[in-house]
Order: sequence, then C-alpha cells, then structure tokens
Amino acid sequence: MEYLFENVKENIYVLAIWDSKWNSYNNCYFIVQEDGITLIDSCKEEHSAYLVQALKQLGKTPDAITLVLATHGHEDHVQGTALFKNAKKFIHQQERSLIEYPKPDEFLFELSDRGVIQEFDYIWVGHHTPGSLAFYHKPSRVLFTGDFLCFFGDPLSKDGLVSAGNDLRHEWLEFLRNGGVVKDELNAFLQGLTAMNAFEVDVMCTGHGGVLVGDIESFISELLHAGKQLQEIHVDK
Repeated sequence: MEYLFENVKENIYVLAIWDSKWNSYNNCYFIVQEDGITLIDSCKEEHSAYLVQALKQLGKTPDAITLVLATHGHEDHVQGTALFKNAKKFIHQQERSLIEYPKPDEFLFELSDRGVIQEFDYIWVGHHTPGSLAFYHKPSRVLFTGDFLCFFGDPLSKDGLVSAGNDLRHEWLEFLRNGGVVKDELNAFLQGLTAMNAFEVDVMCTGHGGVLVGDIESFISELLHAGKQLQEIHVDK
C-alpha cells in the first residue's frame, strides 16, 4: 500500500492513500489547531493504520483529533472515524439514510445547507450524494470539496500531489465538456460551483487525488462557463 502525507499550507496536511481496489488515491485532511486537530474525511476502515501513521508524523495520537467533518457518507470518507473516540463528528442531515458506517449515531446529523462550525464555513453542494458538503477554512483560504469535485481514479499531476495541477484542470474541463456530468445533474453541479466561487480560495483540497494550488477562482469560473454552455446545448435540443 502506497500513501503520501504532505503539507498543503501552514498547519494543513493531506493524507492520500492509494486504494488498489479502486485504482485511486483516497484523501483526508488534518488541520492542526491550538486546541486540537480537525480531520476532514477519514478513509476506509481498512486504511485506518495510515491515519495513525500520519498522526505519528505530526507527533500526535488519535486522541488529538477533536473534530471530524465528513463531506458525505461514503465509506472512504467516514469509516476511519472509529479511531477517534474523543472527537465530535458532523455530517449533513441528508446523509443519515446512506452513511456507510456501522454506528451512525456516533455522528451528529446537524449540518444543514449553510453555516459555520468552529473555523469552517460549510455549504451544501448537492451533487455526488444528497447531502454532499464543501468546507472552507477562512484563516488559510483552503476549500475542501470532497467528491463533488475530485480526481477519482486519475493519476497525480506530473507536478505531484500538491501542485498547480494544470494538467488535471485541463482534463476536468474536457471531462465536463464531453458530458461527464449528466444532464439531470448538471444544474445542481453548477449551483454548487457558484456557491463555492463566493469564497476567496488559494488551495482546493479534493476528495481523491490532486490538491490544486493557486488561481482556483479561474478554474471554477472555467468550469461554470463550460457547464453553462452545455446547458444551452441541452435547451436547444
């Protein structure tokens, strides 16, 4: 099993675990604060040892995790939370019926469509799963998109895990232009992009694969433009 553990920005780290079953890197994120560590997404249960290893590299133990924020309820985003007995665990209320976690009541299904929890703004993006959320850490200007926008099954950028990732951006635009987001889901996808574009973002931390650094507003704007062009084509048809 291959994994990468890298600094994203001051006090923010990405753990990207290679999942040979899915042929993808599954990502989770550590935000180190004075009063504890926030974890955004938490990998599959079978990969939990890599969470412990990452914490050791930070000189910490699982008890240091005080807050877990899940972008949605799929197994690779929630199952690792079983390690963190002292943490409060939050997820959107619409994920209750589909969360892939054996003890769902360990989570607080209190997040709605928009709000603030500690240092994080959150917004409902409503694509990928009914309760998918994006989290924005205003102090660092880092956006966590979960699987709403990610590089599932893609190789890393030629420039590495944390990079400008221009090759990945180009591929995502081509994916969208070629109908990668189906017609029935396109409107919700564009609404999610519009909501995220309201934040001032320096880094985009995705649910799988590359972490994008720099000029995020332009990337989101390009996606919006391409998506709106597709909408017009659908209307004409």
